[in-house]
Amino acid sequence: MERLYLILNKDGAPLAQAVLESPRITEVVQLRLTKETTLNFMEVGEIQCIGLDNGSASMRGTVTMQRGERLVIRPGAMLGAEARENLRIQTDFKSVMYPVTGCWKGQRAIRGHDLSCGGLAFHTEQELRQDEAVQVVLPVTDSPLILNTRVLRELNTNDPWRLYATRFINLCQDEEFAIRKAVFSIQVENA
Repeated sequence: MERLYLILNKDGAPLAQAVLESPRITEVVQLRLTKETTLNFMEVGEIQCIGLDNGSASMRGTVTMQRGERLVIRPGAMLGAEARENLRIQTDFKSVMYPVTGCWKGQRAIRGHDLSCGGLAFHTEQELRQDEAVQVVLPVTDSPLILNTRVLRELNTNDPWRLYATRFINLCQDEEFAIRKAVFSIQVENA
């Protein structure tokens, strides 16, 4: 199975996706870009390599060689799991949510605002309470997912609809992977 990585610059801006070609993170790491690019990684300086899988190590490093779509990287500091969770992308999708805690009934419209591996911010006309649980349909994954979320807080917005930050709860490993894959793909598309 290929190990997919998202390559970011030192400030966290996405640059490309790549597949790990070395057996694991060692003194020298080899990556193969998944798409052609005109970017000269040798000029970028320090990069971050964030693994898609839970079992993939994430790291900072420096590109020491670039030949076509092949990169050789000298690893620096290793990054923890929070590096994946902190990836946040702006999103723009229409979907729906359903009540879990029974404070209201039926289905309500939502508009995506941003998405991370740990949660979702969305706009809605429905008033929600802090710690309220709602199910949302996330349409940006390969197949739409119905996910449980917990409302963290209402955010300030100039939009006529309310804006809420939520955290995903009780995700299974397949759901985590699908969300992470969507975040990675959208990050690279927006780069």
